[in-house]
Amino acid sequence: MSELDDLKRQVAELKNQIDPPPRSPSNHPRFDPTEGMSMPRSAMQAMIDAVPDALMRDLRSDARKPNPITGGATAPSQPVKRGSGWVDAKPLTAPEGIKLVDQIAEGFEKRERRGQ
Repeated sequence: MSELDDLKRQVAELKNQIDPPPRSPSNHPRFDPTEGMSMPRSAMQAMIDAVPDALMRDLRSDARKPNPITGGATAPSQPVKRGSGWVDAKPLTAPEGIKLVDQIAEGFEKRERRGQ
């Protein structure tokens, strides 16, 4: 075997280590945490009874109304104006309440000077 053949074999081995051939698909079933879930009829009835019929009727009618943001049954009468999301920068100012802090510091300074 020549040196070139040895080098080609080494390169092929290294390529297989970096990018191994694809594995065969798994024969295990996919995990579904909700598989086989059920609820007793009494529990279902308790949830149904917890929400009044009038509220459910209102929720269904609200869901059928058009929504200009997410879309809906009909298009809005006026197009919704959307901004770019850019907000003008606020000018740098002293934090709110800093004048009170300055007054407190001046009071402490006066008190310290009297003590000397």
